[in-house]
Amino acid sequence: MPPPAPSLPQSATYPCLNLLALAAGLGAIAAAGLGALQLDTALLPYRPLPSCLAVAAVLVCGEWLLRRRRGRGLSDLGPAPSRPRSWARIGCRLLGLAATLGLFALGYWLLPEYHGSFYRPYWLLLQSLAPVCVLVPLYFAWADRRLRAERDEYWQLGRLLCGHWRDADAGALRRHFLGWTVKAFFLPLMSVYLNDDYTHLTGYFHRHDPALLWNYDAWFTLCYTIDLLFCVVGYTVSLRLFDSHMRSVEPTLLGWAAALICYQPFYSVIGQDYLGYQGSLYWDNWLAPWPALKDCWAAAIIVLSLLYALATVAFGLRFSNLTHRGIITNGLYRLTKHPAYLSKNLSWWLISVPFVWSRDGVDALRHCALLLLVNGVYFLRARTEERHLSRDPVYVAYATWMNQHGLFAWLGRALPRLRYRPPSTADTTSALPAA
Repeated sequence: MPPPAPSLPQSATYPCLNLLALAAGLGAIAAAGLGALQLDTALLPYRPLPSCLAVAAVLVCGEWLLRRRRGRGLSDLGPAPSRPRSWARIGCRLLGLAATLGLFALGYWLLPEYHGSFYRPYWLLLQSLAPVCVLVPLYFAWADRRLRAERDEYWQLGRLLCGHWRDADAGALRRHFLGWTVKAFFLPLMSVYLNDDYTHLTGYFHRHDPALLWNYDAWFTLCYTIDLLFCVVGYTVSLRLFDSHMRSVEPTLLGWAAALICYQPFYSVIGQDYLGYQGSLYWDNWLAPWPALKDCWAAAIIVLSLLYALATVAFGLRFSNLTHRGIITNGLYRLTKHPAYLSKNLSWWLISVPFVWSRDGVDALRHCALLLLVNGVYFLRARTEERHLSRDPVYVAYATWMNQHGLFAWLGRALPRLRYRPPSTADTTSALPAA
């Protein structure tokens, strides 16, 4: 008789707090759209920043209070000073941080991708956040006495630059730069997309038209604004201070390739030229002769898009591709391990309707095959993420529990190869990369 599945582990986030943060963010968007929130663009040139700050403030304050009440401390910072403060250590860490930022600033300057107007909202975001830099030395001074790992990656990098080669751990520094690469790649994209959707969404509020409550485009934009709002907050507020730092980073080239192919600038080449499944017909013009069916179809797309957004909301402060920042076991993740991928891929079938024979059956068959290949990319992403997260015994317990209690447990029983299989020996030694 097989051993019983473990109980569902406690989630790294709090679902009610995440929803409260969502309400705060949407409230700030509505206030800006209705003209009730007027901010000086010279001080805050990145327009969605007030909504991001509203989300972050609720999550940071709420998590701090809930963690104290429930006795859940920070995984990387002790509750009280454990050693004397060392200004030499602090100086090394500041040097390591300056070198890290300088290296990625050089990358932005060097790569043509980051020239031009497309990334202007990202530069405005950095400009808006620049005053926070004055707090960095104070944070490093406060954390110096509380860090459980006295010789963290910033310290090691600073010592390395000072010529102390033997103090550097190559594996830790590799994870450090991989973690920063994740932030440096995804935060620009997400901040640009959020700025665009935020502008469109606040434009709907400006119109004061009650008919917009039933407008498909408005609801679709709202769903993706919610998703991007928590994405930008997640990539920005990645700090040990909030226990939202990156515990580990995807270690394999396959995992990185499967994720990056889904985003610009790679998708514009690989996705569109090799996996372009869209034809000339979409759901709205296909269903134009049947208004009732068209409305139901639109509602189904919006529901799937909303589920996708709520899957991101479930991460709270901890959303990030290619990283482990805490295991999420509540909300939609109590039903399936990959609710975001599932809902997003299903919505694409409803939006692009590749199965409709617009010209001939061969075209429809080709479009369906291409969309299945796109679905396969996301299946590969899910598999590589599971393999990475399985280094954490909490994820092993969660995924094993889902084998028995998840929404698709029946599918795993019918097709055993789809069931999660714990590693023979879970590697729980994943070091903590830089925050």
